[in-house]
Amino acid sequence: MAASDVFNGFIEKTLAVILEPFESWERFLSAVSHGLHVYGIDLNSKTAFPYMLSSLLIAGLVYQYDCRTGRLRNSSFVQYVFPRSVYLHPSAVTDYKFVAVDLSIKLLVYVPLFSGISWLLYKSLYSALRPIGVDLSSSVLFSSAFMPGLVGFVLADFGFFLSHYLMHKIPVLWVFHEVHHSAEVLTPITVHRVHPVEELLNGLIGSSISAVGAAMYSALSEKDLVFVEIFGVNAISFMFFAFAFQLRHSHIWLSYGSVLSRILISPAQHQIHHSQDPQHWDKNFGFTFAVWDACFRSLYVPRDQESIRFGLPYGDQSDFSSVSKLYVLPFKKALQVLRRTRKQLSNVKDVTSV
Repeated sequence: MAASDVFNGFIEKTLAVILEPFESWERFLSAVSHGLHVYGIDLNSKTAFPYMLSSLLIAGLVYQYDCRTGRLRNSSFVQYVFPRSVYLHPSAVTDYKFVAVDLSIKLLVYVPLFSGISWLLYKSLYSALRPIGVDLSSSVLFSSAFMPGLVGFVLADFGFFLSHYLMHKIPVLWVFHEVHHSAEVLTPITVHRVHPVEELLNGLIGSSISAVGAAMYSALSEKDLVFVEIFGVNAISFMFFAFAFQLRHSHIWLSYGSVLSRILISPAQHQIHHSQDPQHWDKNFGFTFAVWDACFRSLYVPRDQESIRFGLPYGDQSDFSSVSKLYVLPFKKALQVLRRTRKQLSNVKDVTSV
């Protein structure tokens, strides 16, 4: 396939999917309502109800354990899992409003854009690598039916880690990621409290790295990617989301222990990532695997349960009290950061020129 054909195919496919909901008012309303439906039913969504239920069951086990060890007293299961102080907190209410708007935008714009980019890179790289002629299809690595899904999952996970790491380390990007960290309480809905600019960066890096890996795998194995699926979903993603994923954005402490926490990021480790405590800053960037944090020296494994206060340790919390502020304020802050950076560079230039 010629490069021009691949590019034209990418443009046509992406535009067709993006513009289809805007062809009529009926299609627009249908797309919006379908988007809200998808994020509760579709198993590709982090907040699909089966994952919610599985996390609820695991929360029940944690509740029983805390009661037996004496950590928890005079609290019913409902009070333990759904405390009013968390789920009716003003920060949580802002989450609900933000998500109601943002999920519809994701379905209309983000999803078709990222899928189009991934498709373009995959086709382009596959066409470039295929003539190499290296046949590894008979090897154990490439003959396993489970391996394609694992390769794609690992690469996507590194992509998420890398974009998350950059969001914390680059000031102009941090002001957008700050929206997620501004949550004063954590609920499963907080996972969607993400600014569109951050969503764009995560999607671009994740889809790009996944596409590169998929193209290399297909070219070397002489096979199209075929994923092992459970209910039509990548088996690894299904198992990951089904095992206590919702608890990472919650008040319920669940650690994997000192050994497993060095392999997989536990809910407790992600809660630590949201902590205001200086010793927790810039720790546990990983989404699934802890190995990336170990390599970048940002891994934090708690020995015991820690008391955590969520949110930002600075600034005015009212800056993040409404949906409009969550969308608009980061752009204003980014402009300020760019102006300061430009001024600093100008001062350095003046000093070096003397």
